[in-house]
Amino acid sequence: MQQLYQCSNCGSQVAFGIKFCGNCGTQLNWPTQSPPTQPPPPQPQYQEVGEDVEERGTMLANIAALCENDPDAGLEFIEGAIARSPKLIRDPFAYWAKAMAYCSKGLLQLIRSKARVDFTNFSGEEWRDFGMTDAHLDWLEKSLHEIRRVEQVGPGYIEGLEDFGVLRVDLIATVLERCRPGRVQEILGKTKLIYFGRGRIGHGESCEITKEEYQIFRDIFFTSVRIAKSAALVLDGTDEAGRRYVAVSLGTSLDFRAKDSAQFPSAGAIMLYSDGTYKEV
Repeated sequence: MQQLYQCSNCGSQVAFGIKFCGNCGTQLNWPTQSPPTQPPPPQPQYQEVGEDVEERGTMLANIAALCENDPDAGLEFIEGAIARSPKLIRDPFAYWAKAMAYCSKGLLQLIRSKARVDFTNFSGEEWRDFGMTDAHLDWLEKSLHEIRRVEQVGPGYIEGLEDFGVLRVDLIATVLERCRPGRVQEILGKTKLIYFGRGRIGHGESCEITKEEYQIFRDIFFTSVRIAKSAALVLDGTDEAGRRYVAVSLGTSLDFRAKDSAQFPSAGAIMLYSDGTYKEV
């Protein structure tokens, strides 16, 4: 493509090498060497996308796919981008992408290598039989550490990813908690009943919550005075605000019945509410 320049007299565009301006007739004096080569415009990079929402969305989707399908390449890309542009340490996506790469190494690649299996209610032992190793679990721990950073840098970011973000966190946390009880709360500073799995949650005779209500209570994040590894649903009711609630006694052992002793002290007690909140009691 021929480069155009301006006539020094009238400002009209002229091609390099033309002796006279076609508009005003001024003689043009050109340097003997060829005009400088203009570098091609740079391709958009992670740190250069700016505020173009559509462009950023496409770019982030491509990076996320890279981290999930080729986690080592994805991690290298993210680390390189942060090294080139330190301001990215304030971008929650950087940590989310790394979390997804670690999740791929710790879980997704294992799941894809197996035939379709419903692993929703797998215990830690069943996950081990499925092929889960300590190396896989170490990757999942790294994933949760990155998720913790996402929450610190961008509160609400994961919820903004709609169901995908929450479900992916739940998947990672569930597998890790079943295999390494208490580790989720140690890393995230919070946990959920759904992560505990079968045999670690008991229902008292005074607790008559419905299956639908339990679906709500089990998905509520909570924390406790000690790391909780088991729970007993003690009683339920309705408070003055009309919220349904369930009182939960937490234990530090894997058996919800082994608590309030020197060996397995209580991890505390909480109230879970149907509006998705909780309080320690």
